[in-house]
Amino acid sequence: MLVLGRSPQTAARLLHRQHRELSSPESPSFGRDRKARGHALAMTEWMHEYVVLERERAIGRTSELLAEVRAGRLVRASRGVYRWAAARTNDPDRRADDEYVARIRGASLRASGPFIVAGMSAAALWQLPVLGNWPESVMVSSPRAAGGRSNAHLSRSYVGYRPPTQLVDGLTVTTLARTVADVARCETMERAVAVADAALRGRRAEPGARARKPITKAAIHRELDSLGAAPGIARARGVIAFADGASGSAGESGSRVTIRRCGLPAPVLQQRFEDAEGLIGFTDFWWPGAGTVGEFDGRGKYLREEFANGRTVAQIVVDEKVREDRLRALGLKVVRWGWRDALDARALGAKLRGMS
Repeated sequence: MLVLGRSPQTAARLLHRQHRELSSPESPSFGRDRKARGHALAMTEWMHEYVVLERERAIGRTSELLAEVRAGRLVRASRGVYRWAAARTNDPDRRADDEYVARIRGASLRASGPFIVAGMSAAALWQLPVLGNWPESVMVSSPRAAGGRSNAHLSRSYVGYRPPTQLVDGLTVTTLARTVADVARCETMERAVAVADAALRGRRAEPGARARKPITKAAIHRELDSLGAAPGIARARGVIAFADGASGSAGESGSRVTIRRCGLPAPVLQQRFEDAEGLIGFTDFWWPGAGTVGEFDGRGKYLREEFANGRTVAQIVVDEKVREDRLRALGLKVVRWGWRDALDARALGAKLRGMS
């Protein structure tokens, strides 16, 4: 967090100086507690973005803070915590994720006791996808029943013991397997499958996103086993049985759930197709018995650099048309849909009529 009167750049330099001091073998604390040191150093990467109202009030800087808010240079991140507007992402596709992560970080800066991020909040820190909106509150796990009450800003859960955790960007978060298990227990089928598919798939490092190793279904089931008779276990096992790391995006995951709700056959995912010219590509969905290919067209296919590979939107549209023509030349029917239909059983069912 930042004390007003210093620019974000100055604060960043001070925090990086602390980083170097803590990392030095000559530091008195070096080697004393590597986990705690790693926690502190990771937090310095983002703490300079935030200003805590209570701390500014304690040193008589409330008026300066309010002036920055009125000028639009500070924006509210969470209750009692503000963030420098310049630190926010400029990517409209990542704005909701960025704002929710800021809410989680802001809540952690005001925490007076153990702060274990859990559920969909943990999913956000693991950079797993959300179908729909992120929760209004920050979800945390309390090791003890007396860990505090839920309120409009914090939603606390308690399972009788401290859940397995890992440090993510300096915050204590439930492990990836435990996060998926909790989401599978508590969220809708669509949201849970999107999270589980992404966790099973893993991810390479991309601009604005770190790499994430895939997990196994066995690891998630071990977490479910450890929860005993906790609510939602049977539902979670159904989610994990259905989950598939071959699903390429949250939109594809949601589509798979809708396809099942329509009573349609389960499609083959990421089927490779070739013609005389060579590789055509890998399709999102394929129903071999019906000779039909299904393609989910999300906004990211046309606007995100990691998918565009330097191509313009116009080039991508042309390439997709050529690809579709080559698939049709093989005698395949190609059906496309976007977000409007992906989660609507009636609309998607109409597009895929004749599949059952």
